[in-house]
Amino acid sequence: MVHRAELPSNPDIGHFMGMPLAVPRYTAEEVRRFPDDRLRYEVIRGELFVTPAPGTRHQRAVRELCQALHAYVVEHRLGEALPAPFEVEFTDDSAVQPDVLVMLEPQRERITAERLYGPPALAIEVVSYSSRRTDRLQKRQLYREEGVPEYWIVDTEARQVERWRPGAASPEIVTRALSWQPVASVPPLNIDLESLFRIVWTGLENGPA
Repeated sequence: MVHRAELPSNPDIGHFMGMPLAVPRYTAEEVRRFPDDRLRYEVIRGELFVTPAPGTRHQRAVRELCQALHAYVVEHRLGEALPAPFEVEFTDDSAVQPDVLVMLEPQRERITAERLYGPPALAIEVVSYSSRRTDRLQKRQLYREEGVPEYWIVDTEARQVERWRPGAASPEIVTRALSWQPVASVPPLNIDLESLFRIVWTGLENGPA
């Protein structure tokens, strides 16, 4: 789950994160100094979010989407796709690790050996029990405010994608064919979601995620 207790302390404050009313503020640089303990540390507007290592369905969805997107953008010489863990820093107090992100050529001017600065062309989060609230609330708001052109929330349990675009009051819910066309002069990428979710769920229909 997203933890908000017993987390590494902010050296400027000198105590552990407690209840929401007592949450210290963090910077991206402070969060990068946390231990490498298989937890994902992200900071949004100074608030720390921690998620555990993901499960099988989550990782299969990340793999399939990243492979499809990377093959598409490379084929058309548009950019590249990267899976987590890879950091996107928006501001000094907001740095996250989307499950998959796509950078087109204009965004690649802002990439360094360590991270991407500023919005990618596409951000994707695959929700799990521990992350669904953060993905749908704090991250969605962050991506909207920072100008991410498109944001997909992939729900493997519901077998659907919630597609958010700037200015939308609600997401487009896609369950069958997901089409993405970042450049008008290039044919769109079409993703068969029914096939994707069959792969995601293979062998797991009657077992734990």
